[in-house]
Amino acid sequence: MNINPGFILFLAFFLIFGGMMLYRVLKFGGFRAAMFGAPIERTVGEAAGANSRMGRFTVKVHRLGGGADKAVGLELVAKTFASYQMMPVTLSAAEAQKLAQLLQSAATGAASTGQPR
Repeated sequence: MNINPGFILFLAFFLIFGGMMLYRVLKFGGFRAAMFGAPIERTVGEAAGANSRMGRFTVKVHRLGGGADKAVGLELVAKTFASYQMMPVTLSAAEAQKLAQLLQSAATGAASTGQPR
């Protein structure tokens, strides 16, 4: 029987990667929590973007149990006719407060107190 070394290497890589992902899913309590790298304590809410012909977009806000460095998780979701894409963003408490201030400034038209231009 002739065993291809490339196949063995591919199989080993696949099993190691799959094992690491399974470990993270079990450690943090779910696939989304594994993507954030911290357990999700609760989902605070979500905001839908303006619907367009390209698809629907939402932002879900999660409270994470990852300490001060991983306090807030933003789940950016884009849905179209034939696809679903989720992008996790993890923020510290300070970064989340800064983002809230920037969003408030943008919504009200006030001067930004964020980074200089």
